This record gives sequence, structure tokens and C-alpha cells, in this order.
Amino acid sequence: MASRRTSATLEMLLLSLLANGDTLSGYQISSILAEPISLMWPVKHSQIYPALATLEERGDILGDWVVQNARPNKKAYGITPSGTERLKAWLLEARTTLSQDEIRLIAYNLDLLGDAAVAAAMAKYRLQCVEEKRQLEERWPGVWQSPWSDHADQARMVGIRSIYEHALAIREAQILWCDEGIERARLAIGRTQPPAK
Repeated sequence: MASRRTSATLEMLLLSLLANGDTLSGYQISSILAEPISLMWPVKHSQIYPALATLEERGDILGDWVVQNARPNKKAYGITPSGTERLKAWLLEARTTLSQDEIRLIAYNLDLLGDAAVAAAMAKYRLQCVEEKRQLEERWPGVWQSPWSDHADQARMVGIRSIYEHALAIREAQILWCDEGIERARLAIGRTQPPAK
């Protein structure tokens, strides 16, 4: 699976969190990304503020200071129209392969991109996962002719097989996610949040 986690990917994650029109502080963003199980990928608190500053300098987000009594003031960030356009352009950018982070962000932004664009990306990612699975299955028999097979004991070969099985299981799970993901995303749009207590 392609992996391209860069500062741009982090910036797009932050823009995605703000794309629904909410204003969030860096602390709130950090809390969202640090939920017991993060919906996207682990992001360190120390990575968020420099990325927010970069996005603000570019004009993709606006930060407003919020005065709080008996607590330190905080800066709340909201996405700008140019930030929304930049996010949308990045999400729709033509790619040879899609990373797991990219497809997650595309699926997350269903409301911004629309069903057709997300379905097309999911179909492309599914084909990519099917091809990666095929390559893994094709490579496995060759392990027995690899340079280490003549001196690897049975336990080592079982360990190598378990790594292959893990990689295959990941691809199978990704294929299933693609098959079911677009319908789940459509249903999620209609969901409403529970009333605040």
C-alpha cells in the first residue's frame, strides 16, 4: 500500500476537520485526533500548531482569539473559502496510486466531493488493493526459493508466512471497506448528532 504521509497530508486532515464550518481550537483538534482510537492516524500535539500556523499564513484558515475567564485565551480556527477550494482540489487531484491516508480523507469528505467522486476513488483504491493482494499471493511461493530459505528453520518460515497472511488480511479488509464504505458514508450524511446536554 502506498504511503505518503507528508506535511501536506496533515494540512489536508486539518482542513477536513474544519470543512463542515465548525471553528476549533488547536486543543480541540488535538483531542479529536487523540480519541481512544483515532479515526485517521496518530498526530502528535506538537505537529498540529505549526501546521495550523502554515495554513493561516496561506489564508486557508482564519484564527480568532477567544477570551476565556480564569483560563488562558485560545485561538479558534475556521476554514476560508480558499481553504475549502484548496482541500477540494487536493482531494480530487489525479494520482497514480492512493495511499490509505488519501482514501480516508476522500471518504471523510463525501459531503464536499459528492457521491460520484468518492465512489470513483473507492473503486480505484479497491482495484489497487486487489492488485496488491494478487502480487502478495504470487510472491509467497517464491519465498521457498529465496536466499534465506535454505538456512531458515521451520519456525522462521512460519513467521514469514504470518507476515504474508497479515499483509493479505489488510488487503482483504481494505477491499471489503471499499465494497461497503460508500454506502455507509451515504447513510452517515443523514445521521444527526444527539442533542447537547
